[in-house]
Amino acid sequence: MIRIADINDCERLTDLFIELHRHHVEIKPETFRMPQHEWFSERIAEILNDGGQTVFIHEDSELDGYVVVKIMDVNTEEKFPRRMCYIDCFAVAENCRRQGIGTELFGAVKAFGKEHGCTSVQLGVTACNTDSVAFYNEMGLVPRTIIMEMRL
Repeated sequence: MIRIADINDCERLTDLFIELHRHHVEIKPETFRMPQHEWFSERIAEILNDGGQTVFIHEDSELDGYVVVKIMDVNTEEKFPRRMCYIDCFAVAENCRRQGIGTELFGAVKAFGKEHGCTSVQLGVTACNTDSVAFYNEMGLVPRTIIMEMRL
């Protein structure tokens, strides 16, 4: 079942956020570091109370995945106006992956974006996070902008 998260989900969301961030630290330790536990719970509470972001959760017997999205309007002199649904954070519990949970969550994001008049879904993903890149490709996302880096 997919629903919008509320403050009662904060503890489990924090656990999943920590699990996701540990993965980022493992695959890109030169960029990511592990903050104190309080940072994660404060950040989740901030997101839930923000009003500008929506958190969808997937739960069967327990909360096993979530996605944080926000609607962004782009309207500048040099670009055509558009509205996008931006995925800020996307996680499925490690022991629940490859069961269709991510696909269900992504479907909720697409429906939410269409409902809000968005013309696209966008996100950022670290290139070395190959499992996530493959998943997003399966969902139909394609590279739009490539950020390149040289380590010094």
